[in-house]
Amino acid sequence: MDEMSTAMRSSGEATGRVVVGSTVLLMEYEMSELVRECRYRYPGVQVSPKVMAAAEIENAVAAGDIDIGLTLTTDPADEVPRIPGISRQSLFRVPLVPVGLSFSPSSPASLLPERPGPCVERVLVVDPDCAAQEVLLRHLKIEYGIDPPIMETGSTRSALSLAGAGLGVAMVPETAIDADLTRDGLTVLEDLPRTDTYVQALWAGSTWLSPAVSAFLELVRKARGTVAQTRTGVRTLQAEASLS
Repeated sequence: MDEMSTAMRSSGEATGRVVVGSTVLLMEYEMSELVRECRYRYPGVQVSPKVMAAAEIENAVAAGDIDIGLTLTTDPADEVPRIPGISRQSLFRVPLVPVGLSFSPSSPASLLPERPGPCVERVLVVDPDCAAQEVLLRHLKIEYGIDPPIMETGSTRSALSLAGAGLGVAMVPETAIDADLTRDGLTVLEDLPRTDTYVQALWAGSTWLSPAVSAFLELVRKARGTVAQTRTGVRTLQAEASLS
């Protein structure tokens, strides 16, 4: 019925409202630009962003609470939905880097009796449900036997502020790093792992999409590109058209 109604009143231009649920990491550094680009390219489409925890997004798409979900994954090849009827596609790459104050090259003997490594008293986590936030914790556990406590920050800006106060180490988008970082003594910690994460879009159904939802998905694919699986790994397909 929605498809029939849209076809009968279609003017050839995408119109309507699309509710986009996004994790905090993406909302702070990606969504504002995507909303601006959508407004420029599809003036009849209203994008309504909604901050959500990563664990909530797929259920919200299935329930119809949001039209599109955007979340992060460390495995772009994993496009199998957890809930039947949900489509999932890996889109663009978002590099994360470990940030904190400079620390001693060796941890206290009580923490690392035999193996040298970084002294990480606390890991600052923006979204505890985000798979990308587990990379640092897993590395510290496997490589150094460290199991530091976690502090939830709620936002990337808060994570940077707490890291600058010496309260821990945070994994943040590379785009969050700017020239002002060193002013507060913060630095990218080269002894800790960087990681590539990938934005995945989730939506209900696999055939017909409303004009607003279809337009927003198409915009993200063109503006940011998509990732494709190859025999040697993952490559990023460049944006198909410039939106500048």
